[in-house]
Amino acid sequence: MSASPPALPPKPPTGDDAKACLWSNLAVPGLGSWRAGWRVSGALQLTLAVAALLLGLAWFGWFLTEWARAGKLPMLVILDNDGRLPAGWLKYLLLGLGSLALFALALGWAFITSLCIRAEAQRHEAR
Repeated sequence: MSASPPALPPKPPTGDDAKACLWSNLAVPGLGSWRAGWRVSGALQLTLAVAALLLGLAWFGWFLTEWARAGKLPMLVILDNDGRLPAGWLKYLLLGLGSLALFALALGWAFITSLCIRAEAQRHEAR
């Protein structure tokens, strides 16, 4: 029976690692966090970003369908309706706004995580 060697503690991030994490997180929320070893936080951030993308794609599909049905942009349909939303449009507009809010949440969380990783790197470089 062979025993596996004990796991080594994760290597603390350097300043360059922290910068790479920040840029990765700004490009794809959660990717830099995952790479820096913050697995749970990174996975949740990435999940939020993907959910926001899927909601945004659903809204975009509605937008294109409505554009094709009406023959003009949905914004022009609202203008022609004296600034009132046609019946049934509110849920789709909230879907689009919800996707933006969800992505903003994922991006903000990833940015804060990046700042924490940078602080951790500065603490270890000061030693």
